[in-house]
Amino acid sequence: MLSFDIVERHKEYPRSVRVKTALHGELSSAQRHIEALSRAMAVRDPLTHQHSQRVQYYAAALAWEAGLFQNGRLDALEPAGLLHDIGKLAIPDRVLMKPGPLTRAEYDQVKQHTVIGADLLEGLSLGGSLALIVRHHHEHWDGGGYPDGLRGEAIPIGARVLAIADGYDALTSDRPYRRALSHACAVGLIREGLGTMFDPRITAVFLRIECRLRWSRTAGIVTQAQPSGTLSPLTEGRAG
Repeated sequence: MLSFDIVERHKEYPRSVRVKTALHGELSSAQRHIEALSRAMAVRDPLTHQHSQRVQYYAAALAWEAGLFQNGRLDALEPAGLLHDIGKLAIPDRVLMKPGPLTRAEYDQVKQHTVIGADLLEGLSLGGSLALIVRHHHEHWDGGGYPDGLRGEAIPIGARVLAIADGYDALTSDRPYRRALSHACAVGLIREGLGTMFDPRITAVFLRIECRLRWSRTAGIVTQAQPSGTLSPLTEGRAG
C-alpha cells in the first residue's frame, strides 16, 4: 500500500522544472531550442526520446531528494536529462539499432554522442553547465568512464546524478540488443556500482527512493517504453 507521503512527494518532483522556467529568464530564453532539439530526437528515435523523458524525471527525483535544487543549484539538470542523448542524432541507425554486440569501432562511435551532444548545447543560454552535464554523464566515479576519464568530484554533480538515472532506466527498458531487466536486478547492479561507476552519496539517495521510482514507472507517471527486443550488463557501455 502506497503511503500518502510517497504520492505527495511524487507530485512535487515535476513542479521543479515549471517553477524554474517561470523564475529564471535564462531557461526561458533557451526553451525554444530545447524543445526543438527534443522534437528532433522524438522524430528520429521515439524510444530514445521516451527514455530521455524518464531520465529527466528520475534525475529530478534524485536531485530533489538530495537537496540539490536549493538556492538555484542544478537549474540545467532537467534540460540535460531530456537532451543527454541528443548527440545520438549523429550516430547511424545501423549502429544505434544493432541487435547484437558492437565492435570496438562501433562502440567508440557511440561514445562520441556525449561530445557531440555537448557541442550542440554549448551555445544555449544555460551555458556550460548544461553542456558539461551532457558531456560527462558517462564518466565513472573511479575514472573509468568517458569521454575524459574524470574521477570523483571532478565530475560535475549534475552528471553524477544523471548517470544513475540514465543507468536505471536503460537497465529497466527493452533495447534492440537485450530485454529489460527487473527493477530488483537493476537496483542490484547500481548498488554494485557504488564507488566505482557511481557517486556513493548519490547512489545512497537512489537506494533510499528506488521504491518510489519503481512506483512512478508502473503508475504511469513517466512514459513507458515500447517493447523491442539478449542481455547486456550495465558495464557494456550501451546503457543510456
